[in-house]
Amino acid sequence: MIKVVVAEDHALVRQGIGMLLDASGEFKLVAETALGSEVELLVQFHRPDLLLLDLALGDSSGVEVARKVKRVAPQTRILVVTGNVYPGSVANAFAAGADGFVLKHEQGNELLDAIRAVLSGRRYVSPQVAKAIGSSTGQPTRGVDNSQTLTPREQQIVRMVAKGCSNQEIADALHISVLTARKHRQNVMLKLGLHNGAEIAAYAIKSGLAEAPSVDGNL
Repeated sequence: MIKVVVAEDHALVRQGIGMLLDASGEFKLVAETALGSEVELLVQFHRPDLLLLDLALGDSSGVEVARKVKRVAPQTRILVVTGNVYPGSVANAFAAGADGFVLKHEQGNELLDAIRAVLSGRRYVSPQVAKAIGSSTGQPTRGVDNSQTLTPREQQIVRMVAKGCSNQEIADALHISVLTARKHRQNVMLKLGLHNGAEIAAYAIKSGLAEAPSVDGNL
């Protein structure tokens, strides 16, 4: 049986994937988690053939998780299964070591086809993902400007991150939960292909959402 680990922060999605894998008769779900911080240890312990990975986990970026997994278990194939897709997130996922990319709302047969493809050593991008990023070849599109895709709330988040605000400070200022603030921040990074707060701040200045810090000439 082919061993699979699932990293997905929605319990219902994890359960659905588990049922699909079990019904196929080909795969065995050996571990599941909602936390990116647990994935590396689970992979090291179980040595799965495949990791099914959401990019927007509750406590960390799926891209960083993929990078860590490939360092400790390069033989483990990684198939991204996520809810939203942007050219930057696809490109960064592949650069981090992902082997395939599908959307959560696609049919179960599409997920099984993707799994079989990456396990056979092929890079896989589902037709819906390819269409979403404007690629007819199934390869990730690079260098696409996604700045206009930010919602007004995400633009607020970008400005506050550029000021050095923590997730807790953002949550307090906008009267939202810390988890929601973290999710908004992750969505911004996925849309823009960024990796951390410093890159968000640099983007904010470049795009005009924030001003560059002034330099005191007396210092």
